[in-house]
This record gives sequence, structure tokens and C-alpha cells, in this order.
Amino acid sequence: MVSLDTLNDEERDKLHQYQTITQIQDVEEALGQLLEFDWNLERAIQNVYESTSREKNREELEQEVATTVPAAETRSTSTTTPNTTRKRPSLLLTILLWPFGMAWNITWSILSLASRIIMARPAITQKKRDPRVLALEFIESFEQKYGSHHIEFFRGGYSQALEKARKDLKFMLVLLHSDDHDDTDAFCRNTLTSDRLVNFVRDKNILVWAGNVRETEAHKVSYTLQASTYPFMALIALQGSSTPKMTVIERIEGTCHPEELISQIDIAMDRHGAVVNRLLNERKEREMQRQLLVDQDAAFNKSLKQDQEKARLAEEERQRQQALEDEKRLQQEIAALQEQKRQQYIRYLYTHLPQEPTANFAKLSFRLADGDRVIRQFDQEATVDDLYQFVEAYPLLKEEGPCGEEKVEAPIDYAHAYKFTMHTPYPRLEFPPSQQKLIDIKSLWPSATLVVEDDDDEDEE
Repeated sequence: MVSLDTLNDEERDKLHQYQTITQIQDVEEALGQLLEFDWNLERAIQNVYESTSREKNREELEQEVATTVPAAETRSTSTTTPNTTRKRPSLLLTILLWPFGMAWNITWSILSLASRIIMARPAITQKKRDPRVLALEFIESFEQKYGSHHIEFFRGGYSQALEKARKDLKFMLVLLHSDDHDDTDAFCRNTLTSDRLVNFVRDKNILVWAGNVRETEAHKVSYTLQASTYPFMALIALQGSSTPKMTVIERIEGTCHPEELISQIDIAMDRHGAVVNRLLNERKEREMQRQLLVDQDAAFNKSLKQDQEKARLAEEERQRQQALEDEKRLQQEIAALQEQKRQQYIRYLYTHLPQEPTANFAKLSFRLADGDRVIRQFDQEATVDDLYQFVEAYPLLKEEGPCGEEKVEAPIDYAHAYKFTMHTPYPRLEFPPSQQKLIDIKSLWPSATLVVEDDDDEDEE
């Protein structure tokens, strides 16, 4: 039996509704009936009500039969007894008849009790079993008797097989046999295991459901299909134009040779296969249309992904270019700010140039990089760095003349770098910026000529 743990939420809900409506408390019985109808709740409930109605009619009929017996006895007794005042029997006659009356009463009581027991037996019904279990038991029993080589049987109930054949647009072959018939063993051993029949059923994709009429479901199917002789076979297929329904298109009763059976089934399929073929073609057409839509959607999604990928790459490239431009702009802003501080520092040097001394000074001649020549006197305490500051501020001094009282502050967070160097013409002695005093440098004190050269590796940006 199927475990409750294996049921999903929908199946559990149907089981609860079924028990609530039908008042069946036995979970296993309710589950078996739902499985029999392939979880079709309406059909299962309708079957319970129809079974209850039939049982009620049977009980009423039995009750009617049971109640007519005393009435008949009453009528029989009234015909033998005159409708007149009866005479009182004599005491001697009563004594003589008493043993016979006692024996009759005991016999009647025993017969009444037996009758009640016999009449009560039909009310005891067997618990319904899972159709899938019955199908597996049938296949196991068949293979134990006739081997594993046979036409493939559907491993499920009749309703499940019928529904699967309908959904899959297959022909369905129903096989019913009874152990009480002499032809059953030969039919199962010779026909159902025939290679020709096995290959034919497989090639034609026929769904085969089989059962033994001693079981409840097979017996019910036998009654539904009105089988009269066993073995019994019925070929079922969808028929009808507007709303096709599963219909019996061929009935084969009694044993037959495999070739004969194949011929009859093949002829019936050819004769009634138009509807199935039409439905198959329509399904194929729908499947082709669906596959076409799937392929179109796949192509669209692929194209969309390619476009999205192109857009993503383009966006990444745009962002990269934007980042480069932002970095370049930032560097330009930093350079502009640096240049602004540099010009502020040069003006700071210009506004803080010391006056030329009149005594104890060094007289230096500068040959500037632009070709200008300038002579400047420096105090004996002046350093080489003071020479650099003078050359850096000289363009403003040349343009604006000596600075007045206005002073400019040095820029904050700024380290000045000179873009030129100084050296003596001959012998060539370079003098980088330093705090060394001029008076301590013999080649510069008390007079010297210095050549100012711009640095070659300086960026012109």
C-alpha cells in the first residue's frame, strides 16, 4: 500500500476531502479507492454513492423477500383454519402432541439461526485493494506459471491504463481470463508468449492491461465490458469527431492462434485508426508549433543575451574611458593647482628678495637660459639656495621692477622644485641648491660667472 509519507500536499488534501464527504474512517481503504480512480475525486465519490445505492436496493430486496415468507406462511395457515370458533383440544390430545411440538420448535429455531447467519454473510465486504498492487500480483503470478517472456502488461489499475491510453493516444488491449476455463492455460502459454504477438504489440505501441476475473477489479471490468466467454479481449481506442471518447472497437472472445489474434487487431486498428491518427497528427502539429515557439524564444533570448553582452561590454568600455578621462581631468586639476602654488611661491620669492648689499658682497654674473645676462650682488651670508631663488624670481623682477611693501605668503603643503641648474663655464662646476654659504665657495667668492640651464627631462605639460 502507498505510504502517507509519499503523498504530496494536493493528494493529502484530496484524501481528506474524500474521507470527509464519504465518512470513510479507514485511511487505507479511502486511499485505495482514490488510487483506483487515479486521484479523480469526483469519480471516486460518485462510485461510493452508486455502490451505496446498489447495496441499499439489494438490502431492500432481501428485506422484502424475508418479509414475504411469514406472510405466505400466514396465508397458508389461514386457508387451513376455518374462520369459525375453534374447539378446545382435549387434555389427553395435548399431552400426546407435546413432544412433537417441542421438536418442531427446536428445529425451527436452528433453521432460523442458520438463515440469519447465511443472510448476514453478503453484508461482509472485503476491503478494497490498491489496483497497482493487484496488477503487480497478476504479472508475478503470470510469470511464475508461463515465464518472463510475454507481451508487456501495464503495471497499474484499469482506470489508470485507460487514462494513460487516452492521454498518449494509444490503442488499449484489455485481456481477461478465468482460472475456471480450460482454454486459459493454453492461451496464456502459447498465445500471450508468442514472439510474433510480443513484437507486434511492441511495434504498434499498444498498451495492454490484463487481469484475472477472480479479483475485484478484473471482475468489475468484465461486467463493464459484458464479457461472456474467457479468455476475453477488447481493443479500445478514442473514437468520435467532436469530443472523442475511449470506445471498444473490437471484441475477441475465446482462445485463438497468435496469427489470428494479430490479424484481427491489425484489421481493427486500420479500420478505426483514422481518429487516432488525426489526433496524433494534430498533437504533432501542436508540438511542432510549440517547438517552433520554443526555438523562436530561444533564438530571441540568445540574440537578447548577445545584445545585452554587447551593451555590457560597451558600458564597461564607456566606464573605462570615463575613468581615464576622470583620472586625466584629476591630474590636470592637480597640475593646475600645483602650477598655481608654484606661481604663488615664485611671487613669494619675488616679494621677499633682499636688497643688494653695498659692502662685503659677492658679485655674480648670470647667463640665463633665455640668453639674458644679469649681474647681482649677494651678501657674504647668502647661500647657493639664495642664488636659485633670485634666478626663479628674476622674470617678475625684470617685468615689474623691485617689489614694494606688499608681501605674498608662501603656499601651504607645497614643496618647490627648481627646473634649472647652475654651473661655472670653465672649469665646469655644478652647484645644486644647498645651504652652503657663498663665502665658503672659492669658485664663487668674491665673483664668478654662472650659466643657468633648463633641465632637459622636465615635462612641458
